[in-house]
Amino acid sequence: MNKNLLEEILKKLKKKGCDEADIVFAEDSTISSSSRLGKIEKTEVSEVKEIGIRAIINKKQSIVSSTNIEEKNIDNLVEKVVEMAKVVPMDKFCGLANKNEIEKFPKFNNADLNLCDPYKPSIKEINENVQELENSALENKKIINSEGAELSFSQVKYKVMASNGFSTEIKKTHSDYIIAVLAGNSNSMERAYDYKSKVFFNDLGNFKKVGQKVSVDAIKKLNSKKIKTCKSDVIFDSKISSSLLSNLFSACNASSIIKGTSFLKSKKGEKIFKDGINIVDDPHMKKRLRSKFFDAEGITTQKKNLVEDGTLKFFFNCLSTARQLDDKPSGHASRSVSSIPNASYTNLYLEKGKYKIKDMIKSMKKGLLITELMGSSINYSNGDYSRGASGFWIENGEILFPVSEITVAGNLNKIFSELIPADDLKFNFGVNAPSVLVENMTLGGI
Repeated sequence: MNKNLLEEILKKLKKKGCDEADIVFAEDSTISSSSRLGKIEKTEVSEVKEIGIRAIINKKQSIVSSTNIEEKNIDNLVEKVVEMAKVVPMDKFCGLANKNEIEKFPKFNNADLNLCDPYKPSIKEINENVQELENSALENKKIINSEGAELSFSQVKYKVMASNGFSTEIKKTHSDYIIAVLAGNSNSMERAYDYKSKVFFNDLGNFKKVGQKVSVDAIKKLNSKKIKTCKSDVIFDSKISSSLLSNLFSACNASSIIKGTSFLKSKKGEKIFKDGINIVDDPHMKKRLRSKFFDAEGITTQKKNLVEDGTLKFFFNCLSTARQLDDKPSGHASRSVSSIPNASYTNLYLEKGKYKIKDMIKSMKKGLLITELMGSSINYSNGDYSRGASGFWIENGEILFPVSEITVAGNLNKIFSELIPADDLKFNFGVNAPSVLVENMTLGGI
């Protein structure tokens, strides 16, 4: 769908009485394959085109979307979205950005962020790689079963055009894999997994080595033990430590602040982490999954410290929630074709610390290295935290045995205030963190 057609839709909406309107058009092309027990289970090639139209009339907004982009259906969508906007409840905070909010910023070239992989793998290559990923794990004789492996490559084109003059086109790629296998012996059976997301396909790594490592990780967990309920220091491995940042984001989302359901609602400008802790949201990193020069509402994005030297600096918002809080737009609006804008992070990460993970382990008299989390019971109103976990028990600086079927519990206020980062930060996802040490958490066991 070209620019002229989007302009025509906006003109039709204006003629029908819309005060403001915007359109999102997306084209998604995906190749994916899955393998289980050495055989290709499913190969898919899909191409989806979808359009979303938002209309705002007298501070009433509605949105419609469809994968049918024929002209007749587009006209029907225009009629439908206008009629819906006339009858929905008023929202005095809805609306597009003012022209001066989007016109005063310099023009950016999205290509500068290097978000599109020029290499497109073939179906054959995807199939061969996903089999290599799984088979390299299955070659280990202690691996007794597999939940399978999946590999995909996607290319997405977005076009956004709004009645306030905002217009952009973005082309992005992303590649992903996931693998999970089970090791077993006469005493136990344990699962290990790995997954990764990258902008460039070849940055996913060596599939054979990934599979081999997953098999070793599963075997290490065999003959796991249960431990008695106790208080203990805990290390969250870098594979799962980013979940704590996801918890932080949820508590720092302006919508939660507005509802009064966040334990951080009155903490902006206050110290919530140790001195020297910085948590960064950087939308301008090259070859990163969530990089962008402006958000879904045309507000220019900026690198910002969510936490600077331990102090909470801002709440994530979109235009609507910024207006409700009488705050400045933070440049974090995100949306799909079928949704109105809401706040989201870009490339959110905890800066690495100065300690090596092996030194953290050596420093522990007794403690737990957590390598997997499951389930979740988190009360964002007061910060109470409880999750199922498994990992490895440490005594006198040595890993002694694997541990499973435990619960790790605490309070996010305390976890954040005592967290110590290691130096093993890697960027494999939208949210990234190094391993972190948290002292004196409750471990629920037998």
